[in-house]
Amino acid sequence: MRNKALDNILVVPSADTLKNSPHSIFYQRNWLPCYILISSSVRKTILMMSTENVYDVVIIGCGPAGIAAALELQKCQPVPRFIIVEARDRVGGRTYTDTTTFVADHPIDLGARWIHHYRPENPLFVHHSSSDQDKFDYAFCHGDETAFLDEDGTALSEAVLTEAEKIADNLCTLIKQYPSDKEDISIWNCIENEYKKISDERLRRVVDMNLAYIEHYEASNLDRLSTKMYLKTDNDIETCDLTLPTGLGTFIKQIVERNHLPVQLKTIVTDIQIPSNTDDPIRMTTQDHRQYFSKHVLITVPLGCLKAQSIRFTPSLPEWKQNAIEQMGIGLLDKVFLQFPTTFWDEKLEGIFTASSRFRFFLCHPQDHILTLFVTGKLAHELEQQTDEQTITQIIEYIQRIFPDAPQPIKWLITRWGCDPYAFGSYSNLPIGATTRTVEALSRECFDGRIHWAGEHANYGGTLGCVDSAFESGHRTAKQIYDYLFPK
Repeated sequence: MRNKALDNILVVPSADTLKNSPHSIFYQRNWLPCYILISSSVRKTILMMSTENVYDVVIIGCGPAGIAAALELQKCQPVPRFIIVEARDRVGGRTYTDTTTFVADHPIDLGARWIHHYRPENPLFVHHSSSDQDKFDYAFCHGDETAFLDEDGTALSEAVLTEAEKIADNLCTLIKQYPSDKEDISIWNCIENEYKKISDERLRRVVDMNLAYIEHYEASNLDRLSTKMYLKTDNDIETCDLTLPTGLGTFIKQIVERNHLPVQLKTIVTDIQIPSNTDDPIRMTTQDHRQYFSKHVLITVPLGCLKAQSIRFTPSLPEWKQNAIEQMGIGLLDKVFLQFPTTFWDEKLEGIFTASSRFRFFLCHPQDHILTLFVTGKLAHELEQQTDEQTITQIIEYIQRIFPDAPQPIKWLITRWGCDPYAFGSYSNLPIGATTRTVEALSRECFDGRIHWAGEHANYGGTLGCVDSAFESGHRTAKQIYDYLFPK
């Protein structure tokens, strides 16, 4: 009676269909040519399978986390059958080096720019070959290479800079000393009363510039960031940022090419169906109706895409996972690249930082007459809703306030990571109410250890929001998946 109710029939799956790899978990678990009784729904699933789309592991997303996971699986013995599927027409995710917009020998990183926390323990360290053109970035320090200007372009004195830095340090001390047993509040709420004691308008503007370092690092505003989780994204690891001459995106792309990782581009996964029977494969369906099947799936898509529910899960994700996705913050940091016919600023400068309420931080590339402006948080969201022309007009009006002889730009490029359908933001942060438990929940596997997670937002126990965060997360999760596939 039970078999009849399930509409069971007798089928003979082909060996070529199900035995794709000598190490395939499907092979090991007797998915072999044999007579088996299965339901009609499962029969249809099996008949749709082919040698091209059955895997032990499908990695969704070819950003740093997915790449790191693939590298880890590749060096395992035996090697599981796996593939990376990527929605974009390129690898790298939010690490992407543009080599065509400006001069050929001036690559620009539209997303991540630095290898943060550069040290031997950094998972990217082993992939990097040192060059005499490598550069450690100290632009956010006082020195001859950085110009600090008031909003009208007048140079800020060392005395004002020192006093403002001292006040900002005291405000940061208030944040660090916030009682752990009190309810979490925003960083702004924590410092507001003390901040309002600053009576001098110029001094307040320079203090704002110092506090803006926090906002740019976290890609969010002080009124959204958690006081209790202040500085937790670096996990107490000293910041040491390396800039690569050919671009970080190029570096990541070369890792994929050098290791011959199996990647399918232009593959937009829209649906994931997880069967209740753990012996049945997970089915992934793409926007163009292709299907993939695997025992395990590793989700490495950005947190912004998870928040936007770009992938539909059947059954739905557990409530604790949905809560973690909602609770974690996704920040926005955009860049505006401006190329001019000439260099009108001091050519020895690497940075121009201004006490403006809008356009504060410019990096200088005098050899190609390029300025790079960083904008974050609410301002970045505002600019993303404007046309290029509107944004460029506003920025040039300000630049000409501080440099009256500045010409009109001859070329520009503006990133819009918040509108990017494969990102919906720049990188994660810890808003009010988020804790390390939030990150742990984001990293934890679900559906009986079949759906796994990695990314810069899910690096539990490590740094957050950086490329090395994603790489570390991908390595660790791949090891976890391998242990599921081949338990000791």
